[in-house]
Amino acid sequence: MSKKPDLRAISSVILDADGDFDEVHILGGLDSRGSLNAKYVDVKGSIKLQGSLWAVDIKVKGGVQAGADIIADGNITIHGGIDAKGKIKAKQIEIFGGIDTGEDIEGNNVSVRGGIKSKGNVKAVEILEVVGGVTAEGNIIAGEIISVGGFKSNRNVKAIGRIETRGEIEVEGDVECSDFTFKIGGPSYINGRLQADRIKIELDEDTRREAFLRVDEIVSPNKIEIDYVIAERIICPKIKAGENCRIGETIDKSYQP
Repeated sequence: MSKKPDLRAISSVILDADGDFDEVHILGGLDSRGSLNAKYVDVKGSIKLQGSLWAVDIKVKGGVQAGADIIADGNITIHGGIDAKGKIKAKQIEIFGGIDTGEDIEGNNVSVRGGIKSKGNVKAVEILEVVGGVTAEGNIIAGEIISVGGFKSNRNVKAIGRIETRGEIEVEGDVECSDFTFKIGGPSYINGRLQADRIKIELDEDTRREAFLRVDEIVSPNKIEIDYVIAERIICPKIKAGENCRIGETIDKSYQP
């Protein structure tokens, strides 16, 4: 079986059609009217594709624009941002800019420094860590979620472990995790239930805006600490509530569905 050719260049490269290579090493940028498939992609400039980018490992010093999917069996490391019309999938995803994608984002670990906007779901098996906030039209699901800038979801937000966030949150469904820590930075809401073993909600000391969390129901088997919360109903054994809270109904017992 013959080995695929390598693509190596000391300047920028333009491909008029789909490319299928073993390794891609380019000191400049890459512009393609098709898709690119390779074992390893290392581009010092930016990549612009009308199709998809598939590889085992992808490393780009600039940004990436793709008309379809960006998929790696191993790692994706992008020092700029990503604008993809399709999905983004890899074991490890590390993006130093932002992500704007038309479909799902999925990885074992997802780290993004410039925020996430997804028209699909955002999933991380282990840790989802974002600076700049997460906006998803679908679910946000991870082992742990750490978000500076809050999060928005048109569906549900769930983590097996902790959710730690500061900024604003807007969730049309439920939020569920083991530990929920939220520093409120602006008007926020959960239109469903917030359920966690441990809950601490307080005002972000750096905010200069009106800030509160409006939630339908809060459920916890343990004592919770909250402030600046407007809740229709709270079910838990004990509450430490600040004077800025407004609570419709309090049931001081463990939740039994």
